[in-house]
Amino acid sequence: MVRASRAAALGTAVLFLCGCGTVANLEMGWRQGWQNTVIYGGVRRDVQSAGKWIDHSWTWGENLDVLQDIGTVVGVGLVGIDIPLSAVGDTLTLPVTVPIALWSNSASRANVSRKTSAIPSAATQPANEK
Repeated sequence: MVRASRAAALGTAVLFLCGCGTVANLEMGWRQGWQNTVIYGGVRRDVQSAGKWIDHSWTWGENLDVLQDIGTVVGVGLVGIDIPLSAVGDTLTLPVTVPIALWSNSASRANVSRKTSAIPSAATQPANEK
């Protein structure tokens, strides 16, 4: 009974310590039929959101707003704290994301049709070879 309680506490702690990016990667994939779930998607989401936050919130020149810039630094700092947590969460979820990424990648490649021919037609040969 004590081992089960410890295992449950450890599992709960791991879930709470996993990064928000990992949770968003898995949740978004689940809602969209697992098509947008990528390997280490939590870290990717965190880095992208930090970049977008800086692009859209940082002020310059005449529009300088120190309080907004402080908020941007704090927000990017919080995302920076989440990146290693997402890396841990993404590593723990590799047994889920790798098969999903391989399956969705092979399914998308199967939908692509290619016209292949072993013998080139007369229309595809250069004019000097005809």
